[in-house]
Amino acid sequence: MLNISISIVTYNCQDTIRDTLSTLLGVLSTNAGYNVFVIDNDSKDNTLLEISPFLDQLTFVQSPQGNIGFGAAHNLIINRLKSDVHLIINPDIKMIDNDTITILCDYFSNHSDVGMIVPRILDEQGDLQYLCRRNPTVLDLALRFLPGHLFKKRENYHMMKDMDYGKPFDVPFASGCFMAIRTSLFRELGGFDDRFFLYAEDADLTRRVNQVSRTVYVPEAVVCHVWERASYKDINMTKIHLKSLWTYFRKWGFQFK
Repeated sequence: MLNISISIVTYNCQDTIRDTLSTLLGVLSTNAGYNVFVIDNDSKDNTLLEISPFLDQLTFVQSPQGNIGFGAAHNLIINRLKSDVHLIINPDIKMIDNDTITILCDYFSNHSDVGMIVPRILDEQGDLQYLCRRNPTVLDLALRFLPGHLFKKRENYHMMKDMDYGKPFDVPFASGCFMAIRTSLFRELGGFDDRFFLYAEDADLTRRVNQVSRTVYVPEAVVCHVWERASYKDINMTKIHLKSLWTYFRKWGFQFK
């Protein structure tokens, strides 16, 4: 079994973080060699109160400058990682299979060319979330903000619904809600590009991983994701999302289709 580290960035997530930590630590208790980091981005709700029962089982880090963003907060602990595999987990993830972490480690051990893995991600009803995607284009991102589903075929293509989600396949753009990456590679890449405050940092990281390695979807590993899609409900989050997309396209080029 490889040594595991985990980082979870919290910000006003009092409703989900207890389930995330209790299910994660419950799974990890059966595995030797792990370190869980919780990095708080200056939460204003009861997030810290929800974390407090678990403090003896994890390493708590407080952001030194308030809310510094998702990627930048994960990057705070890069130099403290001594693991073989690092898990990047959202505070709205529930571990539902005791074998998931073992499956991820075994896949890394048996596939030296793979640098990052994403699991099968289910919603609370047990339905598959199509969070493996092709690299975003201006068209794909525009369609996400339009009402309705006027271009369903194109949306399905972007979400890789033409692939068999019952088998492993390479992923150009993996969701940051759950990523397993070789720690050495995460460190080599410098972690997330902290120019992305929130959103698109996962697309950017996957693309950089795939320049030197492979990102693979492994369906045997399964987690549950409680997904709220905040950027579609709040105008300020929408602005942050659009700014990140502008940063992404300036970095990687404005591909339109």
